[in-house]
Amino acid sequence: MQSVDGDTAQVPAQIAEELNVPCIAYVTGAEYQKKRFEFTRIISGGSQTVAAKKLPAVLTVAKYEYPLFATFAGTRWANEVQVTRWGADDIKAMHIGAKGSKTAVIRVFPPGKSTRKCRQVSDAKELAKIIVESVKSGDEKAGQSGDGADGKYVMPSRRASLLERKNEATKKEQDDYDALAGILRDLKITDVKQIDDAAKAKILEKAGDHFHAKALDDMVEGFKLSDPAFQGEVWVVAEHSDGVLHPATFELTGKARELADSLETKVGVCIAGENVAHMAEELIAAGADTVYAIEHKLLKEFDPTAYRKAVADAIDKYVPQIVLCAATPQGRMLAPMVSYRVQCGLTADCTGLDIRDSSRKGDIGLLLQTRPALGGNVMATIRTKNSKSQMATARPGVMKRLPADPKRKGKVVKHKVELTADDVSLEIIDTELGSGSVNFGAEVIVSGGKGMQNRDNFDKLLKTLCSGLSTRLGAAVEFGASRAAVEQGFVERVHQVGQTGTAVGPKLYVAIGISGAIQHMIGVANTETIVAINSDHNAPIFKQCDYYVVGTAEDIVPQLVQALSSE
Repeated sequence: MQSVDGDTAQVPAQIAEELNVPCIAYVTGAEYQKKRFEFTRIISGGSQTVAAKKLPAVLTVAKYEYPLFATFAGTRWANEVQVTRWGADDIKAMHIGAKGSKTAVIRVFPPGKSTRKCRQVSDAKELAKIIVESVKSGDEKAGQSGDGADGKYVMPSRRASLLERKNEATKKEQDDYDALAGILRDLKITDVKQIDDAAKAKILEKAGDHFHAKALDDMVEGFKLSDPAFQGEVWVVAEHSDGVLHPATFELTGKARELADSLETKVGVCIAGENVAHMAEELIAAGADTVYAIEHKLLKEFDPTAYRKAVADAIDKYVPQIVLCAATPQGRMLAPMVSYRVQCGLTADCTGLDIRDSSRKGDIGLLLQTRPALGGNVMATIRTKNSKSQMATARPGVMKRLPADPKRKGKVVKHKVELTADDVSLEIIDTELGSGSVNFGAEVIVSGGKGMQNRDNFDKLLKTLCSGLSTRLGAAVEFGASRAAVEQGFVERVHQVGQTGTAVGPKLYVAIGISGAIQHMIGVANTETIVAINSDHNAPIFKQCDYYVVGTAEDIVPQLVQALSSE
């Protein structure tokens, strides 16, 4: 589920906004029927077939299977056909690239060491023992998470002294302020008004190589600041389907509550659709103070262009200081289009959101957005610049939902937006969503991937293991699947686990024949213990689990079931 342009998939949607053409993201198939192109794309919890109402359109490809037996004629035609290529000089997008970007990277660092054990297990008997012990112990551990603040942020005006600077954005800035604080204590300086030229000379003498005169001047000016660089509420753009709010919306509302409390402001949730105001009660119970409901008959189905116009119009009117969207297929398409339209910086796929200061640069209460980059090999912390709002998308399953409080009070503001049929860019031909019931709240989940080879193997082996685990552990056990397994037809889509399926957090997650793609692992990040069975010695999941066995499902699963029955 990755755009061909890079990690975040936000550039194509912004190009579509620049060119004022439709955008169809996460395409997995294309056919030419009835004198038009029809595209199958990934949506949250399923797939959808659409056609653009006008061409050209911007597409992003999530999956492309090269024909196994390409014909000679087809290969020859592909080599000879002329493809028109557009580059940056042709499009001339003003807000994309290094010059046009409204964000800035302030820190790059290696990802923290995973708390997963990544231990290889020699045989099924040992694995059975480990499984029983891990579930029975109830050891509440979690994998690596990027969402961890070093301490609750407090506005400068609420601190014991304006000279207290403990929440600076970078290590260098914090080190300099810490050094300055020590010097000020030695000199018995307790007020910024005492720092005159004579005091500065003494400070520089004591500072040595810590900082120079210009840096000292900037820090002293920073001491005088107490008001945040951005004003307004902290917003969440809600995602919903068939009258049900997406779990990620509640997670982001919980995070928005934390950020807003630090900034001493309120939480707003913006929700668009045909009939959505009735969902306000749930959102207020989850932490919202105000729900901005945008209702229009043309918003019945999610259309990126129509929703972009509606949400952007609300942002332009109410000007929140922070806007958060879920990094779902829908959010990853909508957020870039909205940010480009309102000309605000956007950081995609965040795993950490914290409030910090950059006092020496004159900015208080900034949203620092941390995300994996370069395939997860490094982490980058990013800030917004030259914008009225700070925008970010956050990965589902990373932030924590607050317990619902039905006693909370809030208000609903109905925001009207003018929409016409021309604002709808796509015709929805067919939607396939997962059907049936599934208990992803179970203590144990067993999932199969493409490595299960076929549906018969999937059904037989997973259900046998689920039954064995349930009998031995006396716990609820459910089975799931990777996106690849669903697309192979091994199981119904309602069982899909991962970023485009359902994020889960059981005590035990057993992954069989699953390679460990980042989109799948995001969806199981809150699991206490992850066990992997895979025949590939180099499967990426082995570096993201607690215990693993190298072997085929056909060999290992029967042995594990037998070991569980005798354990």
